[in-house]
Amino acid sequence: MPGIEYDVIIIGAGPAGSSAAQTLATHGLKTCIIDKATFPRDKLCGGLLTLRSKKIFEEIFKTDLKPAIDFVSRGVRFYYKNRFLNSASDYKDIFFVQRRVFDNLLLDLACESGVTRYLGVGVKTINFDNSNVTLLDGTTLSGKFIVGADGVNSYTARSLFKESFNKENLAYALEVEIPRDEHLENITEPEIYFGVVKWGYGWVFPKRHSLAVGLAGLYRKNFRIDDNFKNFFTARFGISAPPPKGHYIPFGNYRRTAGRMNVLLCGDAAGLVEPITGEGISFAMQSGHFAALSIIEASSAGKPQRAYEYYQPRYKNITRIFDHANLLRYLIFPKIAESLFIKALPQTESVPQKHMDLMAGEIDYRRYELFLLRKVCSAFLKKIFGGKN
Repeated sequence: MPGIEYDVIIIGAGPAGSSAAQTLATHGLKTCIIDKATFPRDKLCGGLLTLRSKKIFEEIFKTDLKPAIDFVSRGVRFYYKNRFLNSASDYKDIFFVQRRVFDNLLLDLACESGVTRYLGVGVKTINFDNSNVTLLDGTTLSGKFIVGADGVNSYTARSLFKESFNKENLAYALEVEIPRDEHLENITEPEIYFGVVKWGYGWVFPKRHSLAVGLAGLYRKNFRIDDNFKNFFTARFGISAPPPKGHYIPFGNYRRTAGRMNVLLCGDAAGLVEPITGEGISFAMQSGHFAALSIIEASSAGKPQRAYEYYQPRYKNITRIFDHANLLRYLIFPKIAESLFIKALPQTESVPQKHMDLMAGEIDYRRYELFLLRKVCSAFLKKIFGGKN
């Protein structure tokens, strides 16, 4: 049964979906976006935005990010458990947002460009043969293209491939947001903690009126992650942890095949969360934008079934980054490598500065990989030869 007709149906109204919608609408394609949540809505996320994210946002939405920025830092502090290791201060901007504000801004901007929204209603079925989407309220939508931007547990991906992500390849994150008080007012730089969880890290991120406190680690390595979180929180703040919220997140294990013909996956639905910095928002926006450009190309050629063919090379521009990031995991997270990394980190200010350069998009992951490899090898030689290398 034919439904309400659109050129493109987007499932998921987070940064990936809204970025795709904005790009499509500004190029004249009739676009709708669906989300089971009503907006503004809260989302588990530290809310850190890098300079790379800011640049991508401004490229797509052609406006200033300032209305969504809750707090700005210019440094970062690294710890191993409770032991301070190193920091970079007054170096480069790092932005923090409340996701309910940030995501709502992106969605509003897309809708101002002409996107139709269907919020507060989930997807019941997707018929890929005729590109029909039926919502739980009975509404049927039809389109030439479908974009799955519906998160790590993507219904679009599960329907397309008849399987979901294997949770063994995912990370699990726990987080709380606590209000600032007089004792916490002086926390102005993000804090990163190694050694508090296996194959992952903890964080304390400053916001204007609160702190986001969390940790994430590879699910299969952490069977008592709730205890890890309680211990981490109590060690940092000296009080018992409030009940955290938990969620699976991708951990660098992106989908090798991110779509089929006229159906494209982006953001968390494609597994695009980078495991070293934990960055997902910039890759969500970028992949949504790339998916939209590929649809525009296929639509202009009158060949909707070739959209994924056009998407592949653009998508690989992102996944090449993840290939390097996934190699970097083995220089940081395994037990032996972690001890060398922790030994190398305090030796020079260049390590936290290079980390911030990476987050800003000013060096690529290969350069960071080579830089870190040199530092870890140097730490190994000093450990073997007592600093006489």
